[in-house]
Amino acid sequence: MQGPSQSQLRRCYDEAANRAASFVRHEYPHLAGILVHGSVARGEPGPFSDIDMLGVTNRKKKPADFSYFDGDIYVGVGFLSVAELEKEFTDPRAFFWARGNAETTKILYDPKGVLWRIMLRWKKAKPSHQILEKSLWDEYHNIIEYSGKLRNGWLKRNDFLTRYSARVIAEHVERAIIVLNDLSIISENYLWRQILNARKRPMHLRTDYPLALGIRGTEEVAKVYRSALRLCKETLRLIRNEFGEKAKHMRFRALLTESLNKHGL
Repeated sequence: MQGPSQSQLRRCYDEAANRAASFVRHEYPHLAGILVHGSVARGEPGPFSDIDMLGVTNRKKKPADFSYFDGDIYVGVGFLSVAELEKEFTDPRAFFWARGNAETTKILYDPKGVLWRIMLRWKKAKPSHQILEKSLWDEYHNIIEYSGKLRNGWLKRNDFLTRYSARVIAEHVERAIIVLNDLSIISENYLWRQILNARKRPMHLRTDYPLALGIRGTEEVAKVYRSALRLCKETLRLIRNEFGEKAKHMRFRALLTESLNKHGL
């Protein structure tokens, strides 16, 4: 049995998004604008996609987020203030995802061009040195921390702790690679490909990252452990080599000069 075509899905979801935007505008007439994110904004909805809608307000008090079903389509509506949207320019955790979203975000309502100006600024945005340093410092620290949990799990023959720690390590490696390569992350759907194709990456990333993350399954916990441990070492060295001379904060500079042997690596 053949399902709906991509063009049929796109039309169906576009109509539902427009209905949602009309409803939100009616319920909250003072909004500065309305955006839609995700696969619907990219024109790539699947048969089980949802609609991620964001209302943007100039007011300090935001409406409560809510969700509902339009037929079989789940519609989630969140709210942000203009100030919160602009704050993401200086937020290390939000910057690279927000910039990626700006590439595909669809503006459904923007009477004064507020959202258009913000989206245009996002598309041209470059991370500040502070964002780069804070991001890499966090990832460096977390990789060291979870390498300890990884080794504890392995020594205690605790398969859950070993696999869990390996997955967390892989996620922090993802973030470090995003920062080192100045990537704009469009969505989770493309993240895997963007990480594996990054120019600056650990030498054995294509082997170690899938195993540590749990995407390439194996019953051998030893393989997961070895891959995650090597991923730790190679990523920490990569950060040190690429950013060591650029770090400005004294504590981060001191951390980067410490031997990995000190941390059991």
